[in-house]
Amino acid sequence: MKNPMGSNARESAFIGVMCAAGILAFVTAFLLEQVEEPVALGAVVLLAALSEGLSVRLYFDGRVSISFVGTLVAAMLFGPPGGVLAAACVAMTGYMVASHNARKLAFNFGHEVLAAFLAAAFLSPVGATGTQYAIDRPFGAFFGGVSGAAILFTVDAWSVSAIIALTSGRSLKASYRENFGWLLPHYLVLGVVGGGLAVVYGQLGIAAILVLALPLLLSRYSIAQFVDRTRENVMRLERSNEQLQSAYVEIRDMSDELKDAYTGTLESLVTALDVRDQETRGHSVRVAQHSLDIAQMLGIKTEEELLTVYRGALMHDVGKIGVPDAILLKPAKLTEEEWEFMRRHPALGYRILAQVPYLRPAAKIVLAHHERWDGDGYPRKLKGEDIPLGARIFAICDTYDAIISDRPYRAGQSPDAALAEILRCAGTQFDPKVVEAFEAAFPRWREEDHGAPRRPLYLPAWRQDQDAPGRAAG
Repeated sequence: MKNPMGSNARESAFIGVMCAAGILAFVTAFLLEQVEEPVALGAVVLLAALSEGLSVRLYFDGRVSISFVGTLVAAMLFGPPGGVLAAACVAMTGYMVASHNARKLAFNFGHEVLAAFLAAAFLSPVGATGTQYAIDRPFGAFFGGVSGAAILFTVDAWSVSAIIALTSGRSLKASYRENFGWLLPHYLVLGVVGGGLAVVYGQLGIAAILVLALPLLLSRYSIAQFVDRTRENVMRLERSNEQLQSAYVEIRDMSDELKDAYTGTLESLVTALDVRDQETRGHSVRVAQHSLDIAQMLGIKTEEELLTVYRGALMHDVGKIGVPDAILLKPAKLTEEEWEFMRRHPALGYRILAQVPYLRPAAKIVLAHHERWDGDGYPRKLKGEDIPLGARIFAICDTYDAIISDRPYRAGQSPDAALAEILRCAGTQFDPKVVEAFEAAFPRWREEDHGAPRRPLYLPAWRQDQDAPGRAAG
């Protein structure tokens, strides 16, 4: 486990080392050489500091400037003293304009001054420093610009990568690769620009650099306006995104509440049907729960598909609302005409539920819940897989519950007798694959207390286990 106190100590130690190295480099630079053109050096340093002071703040916590070029030109023209002086002024300007953080000032002063000193110390022995760059011999200036830029970039980039690694816990290479690895070509191009400015100074003096710098500094305002407009647009988009996220959550919650209200209404209706027909009280709820069990065993996993099976099984007899009590509650055997009227209840239930778009998938199960695998069912005599899977599942669960339940005219049979009957009818009345799933679920069903009351649940039992306890309807 990472020790925060140890990490802070290492970070502070690294900042201290960098600051000390920068101070040593600053002092050493003025001991090695004397400044011969202080006015020109002051002008270049002023331009470098001005470039940093006019840096453009991005819409995240960052800034962009071209002060790097000023430090490079100062190192090329005036050697180590010019480089370290420009770097120190850039670091101080950044502190006053942006960070106001003493630790950042110490770190930035250290690595920027050290980088400028090393760049100038490399260029001086090879004759790539001084104020006499000639336009007819630009190679020395461009070599000095590219070499100096590479050294400045390397020291600065790896120093900042090291502090990032210490504060974030990432590796040094990963910090460099993610933050600076792609920037080297850009800084080498800036090195070419620095070499060109050195040539201009060698031919025309400091006035030419000041003239060339004015358009660059003025363009800063155009860049700043563009970035400010971009920042405003980004912030506006972020606010809009937050509002959309909030609206989405509200709509989702309202949709869930509406679904729960629909389910509660349906289950209240089932309770009313049970009250009307005491002989089959609790039948719809038991069949709905068993249908969910088999549906999951057959690989139905999505919430919407499971809810469709649940609602279709739960509401399978809703069409009996249109069946007169004289037929529905008749204790004797129904006549053929009465059976013809009773067989209308699947289509009537379909018409009732299909009026609600939310319930149309379940309505198809209600319409087909008396179809048979061999095509001898009603009302449309569908056959095989033309019958919706939810209706094929329901047919077995309905038959099982009907066989083991007591009726006024007969006692319920044993679960084993129901199993034998369903196995006998596999391939004729029932889908053989669904029968296989039923046979696998049967050992658990046989242990259930069939006589225990099962009130309609506001949420299906399979959702209660995952989310929250349901509420009884009605």
